[in-house]
Amino acid sequence: MNREVLNELAEQAHEGPAQMSERVCLNMSQFKAVLRQQRKIDDNIILRMNTTDTAKMSECKALFAVLQAAYQRRDRDIEFCLNVLDQKIKQKQEAGTPSFSLQTQYEWVDGERKVESIVKQRSLDVFKARCPFFEIP
Repeated sequence: MNREVLNELAEQAHEGPAQMSERVCLNMSQFKAVLRQQRKIDDNIILRMNTTDTAKMSECKALFAVLQAAYQRRDRDIEFCLNVLDQKIKQKQEAGTPSFSLQTQYEWVDGERKVESIVKQRSLDVFKARCPFFEIP
């Protein structure tokens, strides 16, 4: 994999085009779209591994760093949205208004943590198969 592609992937993993915000957290279709955009790195892992010289430990290390950055970003964004929703639910409860839809959204976003663990495991399985000598920290 050439360095330019790797740098582009690293930039997407850290900051990418889709940014999480309170507005996005409160709109489930936007939230799904942002996560879908952020998971493109994982969706294309097989293609990326086919263009990576897995005989070079440095290539495996660099790609692993990109994956880790993407995982951390998604975890951070999911937690951010859970906090936003939790605050909105508390505000509604304090005001004495129903918060059923917000609670449903909260449960759905919380469920994304399980999806995230599946996505991570699938990507790591591919990574381990293609970079068998790289020890994952």
